[in-house]
Amino acid sequence: MKQNTIGNYFNKMKEKANAVLESSTQTGELVTKAEDKTAQSDKQGLKDLGAQVKALVRLVRSYKKGDYRNVSTKSMVLIVAGLLYFVSPIDAVPDFLIGAGLLDDATVLAFLFKTLSGEISAFQTWEETEEIEEETYVKPAP
Repeated sequence: MKQNTIGNYFNKMKEKANAVLESSTQTGELVTKAEDKTAQSDKQGLKDLGAQVKALVRLVRSYKKGDYRNVSTKSMVLIVAGLLYFVSPIDAVPDFLIGAGLLDDATVLAFLFKTLSGEISAFQTWEETEEIEEETYVKPAP
């Protein structure tokens, strides 16, 4: 009998991630679900988990809009797989198990942040630069 491990479920999500990444509709649905679940995790006192998800959601959104492309396709597939894992209520540890249900999600996200730390940091730096440029831009008078 095959064990239901975090790795097994994450691999299933990686298989789905390419199709999701190619579809604007599916990507939009994933982003919405991740944002909704992030609000729930914030309420449960898991703000660090929520902050990680929010960063990944912003990266996916910027990538899909074409604003930020300095990330490999392989990394984007991993990020989308991580978000798919996060939003899935049935994974290695079902989310309805209060207290334990989000621990596996946190493990997957920690793995992503460790594995992709360079690319995620580069995105966050780009994001800060973009915000500074937007704040300092003054519209010329007509």
